[in-house]
Amino acid sequence: MAAYLQAPLHHEVYVSDVNENRETQYCILHKALYGLKQAGHEWFKTLQGILEKADLNQCIGDEGAYVGPEIIIGTHVDDLLAIGPSNETLDKLEQAIEDHVELDKKGQPVQMLGMEIKWEKDFVVLTQTHLIESTHHSHSTIRSKLGKTSLPSNLELFEHTKEPNDECPKTVYQALVGSLLFIARMTRPEIAIHVNLLGRTTENPSAANLLAARKVLKYLYSSRQEGIILKKPLNLALEVYVNASYSGPESRSQTGVLTTLEGQPIGWYSRRQDLVSLSITEAEHIACCERAKDLAWGMQFLQELRCLDTQTSRSWTNSEGAQNLSQTNRFLRKSRHIEHRFHYL
Repeated sequence: MAAYLQAPLHHEVYVSDVNENRETQYCILHKALYGLKQAGHEWFKTLQGILEKADLNQCIGDEGAYVGPEIIIGTHVDDLLAIGPSNETLDKLEQAIEDHVELDKKGQPVQMLGMEIKWEKDFVVLTQTHLIESTHHSHSTIRSKLGKTSLPSNLELFEHTKEPNDECPKTVYQALVGSLLFIARMTRPEIAIHVNLLGRTTENPSAANLLAARKVLKYLYSSRQEGIILKKPLNLALEVYVNASYSGPESRSQTGVLTTLEGQPIGWYSRRQDLVSLSITEAEHIACCERAKDLAWGMQFLQELRCLDTQTSRSWTNSEGAQNLSQTNRFLRKSRHIEHRFHYL
């Protein structure tokens, strides 16, 4: 549906037009138009009101998620994904929304936000095969051979130049890295570190950077059928695996995090730390502290979804020093009444 066109405006906005007699006319808008600065906000408030009338409450942890007595619904602009116990329950929700706006019903989703959703008997597979293929067709100059291609080394990823380089067009490189970033965040956590390093050279990339980015793309293409497998969890215990490097380019360490729900990956990132660490223990401790805050949010969000029956989450680190230091930090041990236990791998 044309979402923005169905949102009423709460400010006086005028537009000019020329009629068939070439006379200028001025009209006041009652509904939002695409291109207006407030159009997205007005649609967000409109959708919020519609869902609240359908007995759905907006989550604090994620304002795009709504929870009702039997339904959980996720929103992305005008794309809605609802989960309910039966078709009858979902039909009632659809009717409640259709009373206010037009609704194009798609049934059981097979694609969402660039991801393909494959439904099996006991699990769901999330892949981005089509997006990887289209990105490879647009950016790769070398045909990928059959078999899995290895990822480039970190040295290849970070080599850059301080001067503009005609051999590596900046816009082409930025578009490629942006595509890789989206894929890494959605279904391919193994390239998170590579995309993070490539993203540091987007202002003045070198030919080596472009070659490394194409190697990452080639790896994705050779394994494009792979993705995230999600099974129905028997319990909802949150676990997070934390690791950090010491020093590195610009003397700042790198943090790597993987969050799982009963062993299934649901969140991950690899990013450079904001502080300059003086030891590996300090770098690991900073990583544990940052992820403790994320865990507090995750536990709260699961509670809002009404699918959490435990108050305990566990965080794993391979640094004994960081583990001992974390036990003395009150925030890490007790944050918003949620206990975080740090374990040594």
